[in-house]
Amino acid sequence: MKIEKLEQVMLNFDEPYIDSLLDDLKESLAEWSFGDNKLVTKKNKVEIIISINGVSLFNDEEFRRRFFSSTEDKAFIRKVSSLISYLPNHGCPFDQNEFANKAKRIEFGERDPYTYIVREYFGLADYQFDRRVDDTSMDIIERSGKEFFELYDYQYMIKQQVINDLSNPDKDLYKILIHMPTGTGKTKTTMHIIAHYINFVSKGKGCVVWIAHTNELLKQAYDTFCQVWGHLGLKPIEVYKGWVEFPEEIKEGILFTSIQTLQAKMRKPIFSQIGEMASLIIFDEVHKAGAPKTKECISLLTKKDNAYGKKFIGLTATPGRTTDLSRENDLFVKEFDHIVGIDVDLINTISLSPSEARNYRGSKDPIRFFQENQYLSFIDKEILDFHVDEATKAEIARELRNSSETFSSDLVNRIAMNKARNLKIVERLRSLNEQGTPTIVFACSLAHAKMLSAFLKLIEIDNSLVYGDMDSYSRAKAIDDFKKGRVNIIINYEILTTGFDSTNIRCVFITRPTKSVILYSQMIGRGLRGPRMGGNPRCTLIDVEENILSFNENKAFKHFDKYWNKE
Repeated sequence: MKIEKLEQVMLNFDEPYIDSLLDDLKESLAEWSFGDNKLVTKKNKVEIIISINGVSLFNDEEFRRRFFSSTEDKAFIRKVSSLISYLPNHGCPFDQNEFANKAKRIEFGERDPYTYIVREYFGLADYQFDRRVDDTSMDIIERSGKEFFELYDYQYMIKQQVINDLSNPDKDLYKILIHMPTGTGKTKTTMHIIAHYINFVSKGKGCVVWIAHTNELLKQAYDTFCQVWGHLGLKPIEVYKGWVEFPEEIKEGILFTSIQTLQAKMRKPIFSQIGEMASLIIFDEVHKAGAPKTKECISLLTKKDNAYGKKFIGLTATPGRTTDLSRENDLFVKEFDHIVGIDVDLINTISLSPSEARNYRGSKDPIRFFQENQYLSFIDKEILDFHVDEATKAEIARELRNSSETFSSDLVNRIAMNKARNLKIVERLRSLNEQGTPTIVFACSLAHAKMLSAFLKLIEIDNSLVYGDMDSYSRAKAIDDFKKGRVNIIINYEILTTGFDSTNIRCVFITRPTKSVILYSQMIGRGLRGPRMGGNPRCTLIDVEENILSFNENKAFKHFDKYWNKE
């Protein structure tokens, strides 16, 4: 995000304050400049600060004071003065510092003068502060005549198996695990299941509850449900958008909510009401549901007796909580009455003639089957050519022997700040950008993500940066810029591993060392959508040597043999 009028004012700030806004990036950029003072200029630093922070800079009172005291735009000052009702004492000249001290006390948000500054002065007409003022907390979704895509054969078979389970009256609480590889339409398939369930099983009685871990996943699920219900729904339905505003009471319909919000409501009357109304509960990314508080929340929700019966569906692309076969994974799987996954033989039974099915010579492995049939991309694996020093190798080996699924933060930070390694990463990103290759980058840490983004900007490569503490508008804008091709590179840390669907991705760049098969599969999954799913026939995976060492060392890398191109 580059706002020229904001940049003009910030260039009037003293350099020590600008450096303080860079925080740890200051030293990294100085180190990377190789003594070339022309590279890290005051203007470049301001552009980087704005790119990382956007207008959320105004959340800081000292920044507000400096901005209002440093602007030279007299018309702007007069306008803001009128908006905050600042008038100098009778007969006294206008004092800009006094004006700035009054203006700084007005917190940044949906109020004067910031609606004027952001939307009119900076020209961000569609900027939303806390949430969209036109975003209602509940919608009524009706049938529509919009374009709609039916289920593929394998999706239909999964739907039918689950519908049979949901129609089973013999068990009060029936728990189903749906396992579908990333990129094969898990959310869309489940929304078809929900539509059938509401139309013909529950007949609109009770409430469906969709649970996810992030607002991005909830919004994506909501959009998919609207598309499916608009085509298949037999009557209008009330949809509660829990990420906008959690309902004070709930009726028949469907509720989209985060697990964190549900946990916060566990002792409130509304939680009991949801338990009484809920007839079908769906938990997306259910392999993350092992935390004690999460298990307690789901247990309370599913145990609550009601007049509608209870069914529970867990969704996952990675059916396990840990890397290895373990007692914990065995217990996780045993929590479910039925596991529904991909059966290639069954697909061929209904998709091919008897003769074709008998003589089928393609792969019986689901991943290979999906690649051969263009549902998933073939992956071309490339190892980042970087030598890991012997001391780091030894430390990686030591940490692989402990039970943690993550490397220590000290090791990851040391790897992340390695200058030679980062220059290799940036040089490869430069070539990908020159080739026009849409690339998603998984950084080692927040500081590493900011550093990579900043250095790319120093060498005039525009990119999107996404991280957890960004305001929702800036995050949505960064993602939109990437999806619509305004930038070729999107860099993130712990945000886009799940639920991020951008069909233009042609390269997944993993700079982050990990020994978690689950996390690793989620990262490569961002580039797996094939042509029949709106994606690409091939996707490049660029990986770091530390992961190759890790997965070869603990024999977990065999989990991914099926993904790599063997042609």
